[in-house]
Amino acid sequence: MKVRVATLDDIPTLVEFGKSFMSEAPNYRDREYIPEKAEEHYKELLKNGVIFVVEHNGHVCGGFAGGIGKEWFNDQRIAFDYVMYVIPEFRKTKIAYMLVDAFINWCKLMKADRIQCGTTTGIESLGCIRLYRHFGFREYGTVLDMGLNHE
Repeated sequence: MKVRVATLDDIPTLVEFGKSFMSEAPNYRDREYIPEKAEEHYKELLKNGVIFVVEHNGHVCGGFAGGIGKEWFNDQRIAFDYVMYVIPEFRKTKIAYMLVDAFINWCKLMKADRIQCGTTTGIESLGCIRLYRHFGFREYGTVLDMGLNHE
């Protein structure tokens, strides 16, 4: 297995991962997924963020998308995750570890002051929290979600 920065050639696979992610995640499965929007987002991240993928035997089996912005109350650079997805048959391997490690190293290179990552999917959430804690992340707060009707 090897981790690398994604390229334009990876975007179709990442768009399919997004589709799988949306159908699998309890908190996302009822939301609309527009593949063209995901593709546009991934292309933007290749310019102004980062996407890492892990390959096994020539096939991409996981990915991590992230970016860096500024805190709203100071000039510190804060890195954050958009999404991490590992295909089900590789979830109990070191792929998620490799992706988070690559992202942390990228954040250091980009001179980020902080990193904030989370899990809102309902897919292996406890395992994801353990993984982030392993790297030194601490839990703060809770994310609350509410859908709105526009009738």
